[in-house]
Amino acid sequence: MEISSFIVMDILERAKELEAQGIDVVHMEVGEPDFPTPQKVIEAGRQALAQKATFYTQSVGIPELKEAISSYYKESYGVEVSPERIVLTPGSSPALMAALRIALESGGICGLPDPGYPCYKNMVNFLGGQWKPINVFAAQGFKVVPEQIEGIGSLVLNSPSNPTGAVYSHQELESLVRTAEAKGVTIISDEIYHGITYTQERVPSVLEFTDEALVINGFSKFFLMTGWRLGWMVVPQKMVRLMQCIAQNLFICPPAVAQKAALASFNPEVMEELRQKVSIYRKRRDYIIEALKEMEIPVDPVPQGAFYIYADISKYTKDSFSFCKRALEEAHIGITPGVDFGSNNTNLYIRFSYANTLEQLKEGMNRLKDWLNTLS
Repeated sequence: MEISSFIVMDILERAKELEAQGIDVVHMEVGEPDFPTPQKVIEAGRQALAQKATFYTQSVGIPELKEAISSYYKESYGVEVSPERIVLTPGSSPALMAALRIALESGGICGLPDPGYPCYKNMVNFLGGQWKPINVFAAQGFKVVPEQIEGIGSLVLNSPSNPTGAVYSHQELESLVRTAEAKGVTIISDEIYHGITYTQERVPSVLEFTDEALVINGFSKFFLMTGWRLGWMVVPQKMVRLMQCIAQNLFICPPAVAQKAALASFNPEVMEELRQKVSIYRKRRDYIIEALKEMEIPVDPVPQGAFYIYADISKYTKDSFSFCKRALEEAHIGITPGVDFGSNNTNLYIRFSYANTLEQLKEGMNRLKDWLNTLS
C-alpha cells in the first residue's frame, strides 16, 4: 500500500520537538484556525453534556442539525437541499473517504488537482483505486479547466483550494459541471473552506449546478470546531440509503455532543462572529503578501479563499523541501514545502498558513527576511 507521509505534519512534529528544547518557533505550516470555538457553541456543548447527550445518535446525524444545514444552504446559496440528503460524519475526512469510495466504485481513474491537498491521493491509494494528477498552473489561476476533464471517471474539486487559495467563479464551476456531466464524470466537491473567502462575488457551491455531485463540508474551518470532529456530506437522492449503510458500518454515528454544540453555530450572533474572523484573515493575508513582495517572493495569483499563501520561492531555491527544513532548523519558522502538494513545479513553491496572530506572522516574516539575507 503506497501511503506517503503528510509532510506538513512531519514539520509540525519537528517544530514541537524544538519547542520542547526551549526554542521558540513561529508556526505558519499547519492549517488550523487559531481562533477558539465561539462561546455560544461551547456552552451548547456543555449543556449537551449536562443533559447526558453521550449516547449514539442516528447514524447519519440528528434531524435538527440536518435541517439546520439544509436551511444554511438555502440562505447561503439559494438552493434547496433536502435534509435527507445530508449525512453527518465524524469529521470531513471520513466523508471524503466515503465519497471517493463511491466514486471509485463506478470505475475509472480519479482526477486530482496538482498542486492539491495531499490526502486525496493517499485516500485513493488506501482504497485501492487509481488516480492521476491534473496539473493546474498560476496562469490559469491554479484551477482545473474543462479541457482537462479527459480519461477520468471522477474529479475532485477544491474551492477555496488548499494550498493555493484558488476560488472558482460561478461561470468556471458551472462549465466544469456541464463538461463532467457530458463525459459521465462524477464530481466530488470539497467545500471545507467555504465561508473563508475574500471575493466581492459570492462563492458558489457545486450544488447550484447539479444534484448529482458528492459535496463535502464540515465544522472545522469556518466554524472553528477542528477538535470537535464533525463534518457532513451532501449526496444525490439515489445514494441516500447507500450512505446510511456506509455510516452504520464504518462510523456508527457522529459525535453526539459535537452535533448538539454545532446547532449553535447557526445562531445569527455566532455567524456574525465567524464573519468577523474572516476579515481578520484578510488583513493577515494582505500583510504577508506585502512582506513577501519586499523579499522578491511573488504571490500570483493572490489567493481569494482559505488561509494559505502559495508563494514562488524559485529566486532562492529549486528544492522547496530542503528550504523548509532549513528554515525550521535555522530560522525557527514552520513553512510547508510545495512538494507536499504534488509534483507539478511544487519544488519551486512553499505554502504559508496565516492561521496565526498578526504579531506572530510579523515575527515570522522578520525571521524569514533576516535568514534569507544570510543565504545571498
